[in-house]
Amino acid sequence: MIEKLFRSFRSPFSATSREDFTLEEEIALYRHRAEVALEEERYNDSLVFLAKILRLNPYDLQARMTVAHTYHYALNEPTKALLTYEKVVAASGYDESNSYSVAAREGIRELEGTLDTTALPFHELVDDDESSEDTGGRAHNVAG
Repeated sequence: MIEKLFRSFRSPFSATSREDFTLEEEIALYRHRAEVALEEERYNDSLVFLAKILRLNPYDLQARMTVAHTYHYALNEPTKALLTYEKVVAASGYDESNSYSVAAREGIRELEGTLDTTALPFHELVDDDESSEDTGGRAHNVAG
């Protein structure tokens, strides 16, 4: 009851409600939070924010590439990195002039010798749209 009363006294100077954000502003906010988490080496937190960006815009190549780099270099999860690099290439329309596609192909080449793709479990190869929120907060499947 008292909380409802406090909510009714919103100041015009209070923080903007979520409804007042444009899609671009919301993505920019999540991108900033992801960058801060990366700087603080909170990689899984960063993946959660990146997953939120990708839920809002599945073709955000910058966010997807950051996910791939996080798996590749920070978390040392080459399988997830490889799958995400492949999604970057696909999302770029296989455009060899796209800088994200070029960088993703370089990441794939770098990982090629380190993985035995025949040993990958089938469920890792399936394109899941499962987000980190759907997995109890674990950001283990953001490659999708």
